[in-house]
Amino acid sequence: MMRVALLTLLLSSVTGVASGQPPAPVVTPDQARTPAEAASENEQDSQEAGQELPTLPPTTVPRNSVTPDTNLPPIQPPSNNAATGDQPPVSPAPADSPSVETITPTATPLPATQFGGTVRVIDAATIANSSATQLTDVLRSTAGVDVVQTGPPGSVSSIFLRGANSQHTKVLLNGIPLNEPSGPSRGFDFSTLSLDNVERIEVLQGPQGPLYGSDAVGGVINIVTRRGRDAPGVGASVLAGSYGTHREAGFARGAGRHFDYSVSGSWLDTDGFSSASRRVGGMERDGLQLGTLDGRFGLWSDETLEFEYFFRWIDGRTELDDAPFSLGTPPTDDFTRQINNQQFFQRVQGIWAPGDGLIEHIASFDLTDFDRDDYDDVFPFSTTGQSRQARYLANVQLTESNMLTAGGEYWAEDAGSVGFGSTSNATQNQRSAFLQDQWELWNRLYATAGVRWDDHSAAGSAFTYRVTLLGDVTETTRLRGSLGTGFRAPALAENLFPFGNPNLAPERSRGWEYGLDQRLTDRLSVSAVYFRNDLQNLILFDLNTFLLENIGVAKTHGVEALAEWRLARRWLVNGSYTRTDTLDRDTGQPLVRRPRDKGAISLTWTPDAGTALRLSTLIVGPRTDTRDGAVVLPTYTFMQLSGRRQLGSHARLIGRVDNLLDQRYEEATGFAAAGLSCYAGVELTR
Repeated sequence: MMRVALLTLLLSSVTGVASGQPPAPVVTPDQARTPAEAASENEQDSQEAGQELPTLPPTTVPRNSVTPDTNLPPIQPPSNNAATGDQPPVSPAPADSPSVETITPTATPLPATQFGGTVRVIDAATIANSSATQLTDVLRSTAGVDVVQTGPPGSVSSIFLRGANSQHTKVLLNGIPLNEPSGPSRGFDFSTLSLDNVERIEVLQGPQGPLYGSDAVGGVINIVTRRGRDAPGVGASVLAGSYGTHREAGFARGAGRHFDYSVSGSWLDTDGFSSASRRVGGMERDGLQLGTLDGRFGLWSDETLEFEYFFRWIDGRTELDDAPFSLGTPPTDDFTRQINNQQFFQRVQGIWAPGDGLIEHIASFDLTDFDRDDYDDVFPFSTTGQSRQARYLANVQLTESNMLTAGGEYWAEDAGSVGFGSTSNATQNQRSAFLQDQWELWNRLYATAGVRWDDHSAAGSAFTYRVTLLGDVTETTRLRGSLGTGFRAPALAENLFPFGNPNLAPERSRGWEYGLDQRLTDRLSVSAVYFRNDLQNLILFDLNTFLLENIGVAKTHGVEALAEWRLARRWLVNGSYTRTDTLDRDTGQPLVRRPRDKGAISLTWTPDAGTALRLSTLIVGPRTDTRDGAVVLPTYTFMQLSGRRQLGSHARLIGRVDNLLDQRYEEATGFAAAGLSCYAGVELTR
């Protein structure tokens, strides 16, 4: 019934318009915990858990933005994902790095050649060539990003940016904050986030407090969906393969004189495999049923006024095994436990650029809803959460080379839970003001500087800042650097008794980086960046007071190196290496589940405009799985073969083979990962 309703709703939309957290041994971040477990895991979260990212998507209202010197050939930082479009270019724009196209790491769209921070962009071509269906699948090989999944599809999936905790990543969908208010630390679980209608993924590394506020301690991930006027048409696809998996999807996109629309939907059903690995006796399968609807609508009266509405609805049912109480302890089979998870994200936005467009006003309102039920024979539990955010900003073109942004936000969140014989509800809010200036000097030097003030109803005030600088030293050499701060206000669960503490202060971070982008030849480019992040006031469980306290201190630093080499017109090699050193100053041990070394390489062959074949390899080094360092997970290698083949003008074959070496490995102790698995399908478009 659920699948029928989903497809019916999608069909009616088409005809009517046209027509984290941290990896934990449960399917949601600590939602299915007793109060004592949640408090204990919060300590683990702060040390083991761990999103350019537009707070607002690019607008269509013209503005006098700064433009790069067209006399300089673009220096394209290499990527570790092949970005091959329909026509194989001689010098392609990389996918997992800033391309020559416009990106949005600030409040306004900005050419990537003018941004001094590190932003990784995974574009539509890379997503298509991977034949992936879930967001985490295309993020795994990204430099500076670590993905940990506790079992089959639907299991808790967490992302660590440059070694920071998973709740230190702010996740956005077209600028809508997705972090869960009812979670123990307001982290985001990526397990139900599909690639439906996704045009690109932008990963902004390092603290991003001034524009993104709370939770942007380690970075920001923003998912940008397609507009109807950019890629009109209708289509459907079917994919099937290992573990009893099948996925059906459809989309409709189009535009009129004063409107555009983009709607997509999908249904994923898989029998999965046991969350508990065979090594610890796991045998029964843990399946997933996941439905997704996504929409983006635009309406404009002229070139100065535009309105947009975005939404995504997610409904998932996940089977899972019993969770261990502490890190390093394996799970056990559970034949009846199931999580039902519903999420609804919405934004309405208005953009007005009167007169000559030197001033642009952008106002938006976001609403997110979470509803989660844990059907457990012993401890059934349910949680609800809602967040609301009103935001206004103005972009003012002071001169041809200087853009000033000023704005403010009001944000509030509520959460409730029912279980263990009790019901609880809580709320908190935050007011913010921010200011940013970006300018260009001599067509070779680009800088941004921003500040922000936040007043939180429970945690008090926080002040953050960020500066970036980029310089074109020569036509083939670019230097860049940034310095910034971030903070995370305590989650509602962290403020509540019996184990929470209403007197908690915000967690804080300061990070800096400097990097080099170098084009060695017309076919070879390299990039390297050194980074460091210092984390303070981390919220941990204090065994002396039996409360959560701001007692944690940690440090991360390392190097990200990338290279891109076009062997020949139709052959492209991408490679990356990430070295991340982390330190929990309390224990003297590395932070858990962060590999010190990670490398990725891919080879892409595009014999013609309709064919692409990609072989990729990811090597993840050893990482600890307990705070005391007693449990160490070994190195593993993950190889994947993916491709697509155009059949005529309206059909395309797609497929991929995961874990070509059929390696048995665990991303978290006792939790299984998929073995050798194959998937194939067909896409139809008109």
